[in-house]
Amino acid sequence: MLQFFSASTSIVNSKRAINECLENALEGQGSLDCDLIIIYSAMGHNFQDLLSEAHKLSPDARIVGCTGAGIIGKDGPDESMKALSIMVIKGPPNEFAIICRESIGSLDLQKSCLEMARELKSMNPHISMVQFLPHGNDLWPVDKALEDIQSVFGSSVPVFGGVSMSSMANVKSATEWRTFQFFDQKILERGAVMIGYADPTLKFISHANHGFSVIGGMPLEVTRSRDNIIIEFNWQPAWKMLTEILGVPETTSSGQINTITGFAKELPEELQEENGSPYILFAIMSKNKDHSINVAIVCPEGMKILLTRRDEKKMFEGVDWMVKNILNELNGKKPVAVFHADCVLRGRFSLDSILKDEIISRMQAPICQGENIPWFGLYSAGEFARLGGESWFQQMSSSLFVIYR
Repeated sequence: MLQFFSASTSIVNSKRAINECLENALEGQGSLDCDLIIIYSAMGHNFQDLLSEAHKLSPDARIVGCTGAGIIGKDGPDESMKALSIMVIKGPPNEFAIICRESIGSLDLQKSCLEMARELKSMNPHISMVQFLPHGNDLWPVDKALEDIQSVFGSSVPVFGGVSMSSMANVKSATEWRTFQFFDQKILERGAVMIGYADPTLKFISHANHGFSVIGGMPLEVTRSRDNIIIEFNWQPAWKMLTEILGVPETTSSGQINTITGFAKELPEELQEENGSPYILFAIMSKNKDHSINVAIVCPEGMKILLTRRDEKKMFEGVDWMVKNILNELNGKKPVAVFHADCVLRGRFSLDSILKDEIISRMQAPICQGENIPWFGLYSAGEFARLGGESWFQQMSSSLFVIYR
């Protein structure tokens, strides 16, 4: 039976930070011995120091993780450059398995994820949950990778986690991001990590919510595309058409466009009530040199895309609605752990900054109810959640994966 423990800190010294996290997470356990350490780190830490010190403190533990634009621990969000959070797991080796791929390009990542899933299942055929932490160095068809993972494990096995991210400091485009993944003593810059959980006593609840509003008017139709690259909208060059509709110069950067709008697609009618919205967001885009547009899902020709705008009222109402559903499904049961992926742009917009404490507390306070529940969250470049009995990829959302017995 797996046991979960979490802690976070913003101590500047990387060795001291991981030491404090392990001591706080495993307080009362008698030692720092454990079986798996999952690390979420902001970009300011010395990653090799984190991994080396964690191995020194708990030499038998496997170590995995990734970077984010910040972390969300039991005490709330932390976007400092030295933010660090860990989830510590203790349990028998036949109840989890880990695998990675190193330095793979975006064109190969989807194929690599399918191979990873097959190898992970061969390591442990009893896996019932998969945590997926791929790189976010650029935009690639994450939705197709999720489909491939589910083709191996079956749609009943949930895929949760998020796409690794940087702090976005001085970054104008998704093509400029640098993100990192961790696997034992290795630091991967264009890799992916999967963790399979095979504890038969664990059950899960998975929900996400975006809370953006769709801008009215005619949707953009993809009239020419290649996988996740949109070449034309409505028979016009994609970037030219998008900027004309938004009324901004063609020279506007994709980073600026991402603050103005994001893309969404309409869900099948049978999924809309469960989602709390008729739409799902794949909001982040980047412009290529030929003025085509990269997104993080496959966009076949004929697909209709809608533009969205930030709507804080819907954002907070959506989080409250999501938490209410989770509590109803828990039906009084205490979670043993919560895995959380969130968009760094969610919260109250004030004085050119996004204040996140309130929106996070509206998730944590009702679910934890004052209990010391391990909470492990990442500000990511894309989130995974369940919808219609399958795992879906989306962006600009809050996604909670609640584990209970």
